[in-house]
Amino acid sequence: MARRFNPNNLGHLDNPLRRLLMPPKGALRRLGVERGDRVIDVGAGSGYFALPASEMVGEEGEVFAVDIQSAAVALIERKRAASGRDNLHAILSTEEGLGLSDGVGSLALMYTVLHEVEDKARMLRDLHRALKPGGRIAIIEFLKGAAFGPPSSERIGEGEIIALLGEAGFSKPSVRRWSAAHYLATAVKLG
Repeated sequence: MARRFNPNNLGHLDNPLRRLLMPPKGALRRLGVERGDRVIDVGAGSGYFALPASEMVGEEGEVFAVDIQSAAVALIERKRAASGRDNLHAILSTEEGLGLSDGVGSLALMYTVLHEVEDKARMLRDLHRALKPGGRIAIIEFLKGAAFGPPSSERIGEGEIIALLGEAGFSKPSVRRWSAAHYLATAVKLG
């Protein structure tokens, strides 16, 4: 069984070192987030990417901050209310599904989350369904040889992620280095 993030550690996701090493707006720009996008942030945690994304997509866009932990969804909802961002939606998901409508997103983001998902194929099929035609998926995961992160046995190899994306119906899957410890896998939903 895959290990899940402990919701008691949500505060750690917003620490200054992480912001220095992975500035959320910089990462979102690298992923091509722009005004009017509809971003699905899976495993949104503390809203680390979801809140900046809601600012970047503007009033024309939306952000769906999805998490399986009710504490994470409640935290994001509090931050959303404090920020006044009406384009940010905190959504409690389950192992069986994301709780999103068909074709709602233009970009799905999973930052070091997929390795925690028990049924990766089902998750990726559900994301495929939730993206509109032309929608993109961006998955950032730990390199097999990275010095930190989950145990090696829980990491997803680059070849495995390419296969999973293809099996879920995505086209043009590719992998490239994201950082010293991570890779980025991307693909597109055609038609």
